[in-house]
Amino acid sequence: MNDPGDRLPARAHGGSSTNGSQAVLARHVAEAIARHRDQSALIRLIAAELPPRERGAWRVMADSLDTRDLRRGTAAAAATPECWTPLFASAGGDPRLPARLLQTAARPRQMAEARWLLVAYPLAIAALGLWLLGGLSATVFTGFEALFLAYGQELPLATKTALALRFWGPLPVGVGVGLIMLAWWLAVRRSAGSSVATASFTRTLARLIAAEIPTDEAISLAGRVVAAPALDLANPRPPLGYAAAAALDFTPRTAAILLDAIANCHDDRGRGSLNLSQWFVGPVLLGLVGLLVGFIAVALFLPLLKLVGALS
Repeated sequence: MNDPGDRLPARAHGGSSTNGSQAVLARHVAEAIARHRDQSALIRLIAAELPPRERGAWRVMADSLDTRDLRRGTAAAAATPECWTPLFASAGGDPRLPARLLQTAARPRQMAEARWLLVAYPLAIAALGLWLLGGLSATVFTGFEALFLAYGQELPLATKTALALRFWGPLPVGVGVGLIMLAWWLAVRRSAGSSVATASFTRTLARLIAAEIPTDEAISLAGRVVAAPALDLANPRPPLGYAAAAALDFTPRTAAILLDAIANCHDDRGRGSLNLSQWFVGPVLLGLVGLLVGFIAVALFLPLLKLVGALS
């Protein structure tokens, strides 16, 4: 009976341009299974410490190593390539592999946390404005309107507008949702999201290049981590920037050091975008809420001042 390892394909000659991206991935999965089968127990221990939503990918990776199931392993690597990258970039028995696996396991939570923090402050401010308007509509507005009608006051336009806000329930909700979506798109997708993705791609590329994986294959595998296929070294585009492309001209060890430095720069840009959200977008929304409160206060007290003047 043949050993299950006989089903693993031999290393083919040529890069991703010959075999295709999927073939390159399958070959590296096969080599990772052959080199790191004894690491399945460690991977299961890591999976046990992860949140429930993140355990599945690591358990599938461990199962693939145990059973040497190339098809399942390739499918898992295509879905969550970041989990497999430490296996691709480490030789058999490499003492650095456990640390690399732990770093990779922690990174998704850090990225998710950064994205949440980026929108939490603006989201809280927008929600505060909506709750304030809803509370005023249900309590203060009704009382003031009854008072004005009782004295037959001719209401100023500002007061009429403020009282009419309670009938515009869908409008402030829609505006609030629009502000939240705009903050998410500008802050996450256009700034921090791209910086986080580029940093993740570049750092993954550094690990693969340091392992002396051919450049075109390393770019293909790293691109899968951030869902950026078909990257071309001759025509760099995000997340493969010109700086990273230039770093690849050096020897693998030097290129890996340069790529790590470039990834750190992108991490700094992501943190700068977080500061932008906290110190610009949030205060702007807070100012809008303040203007709304000020407008309502002035509009409701204008008729009262006029009434007091008439009674005196």
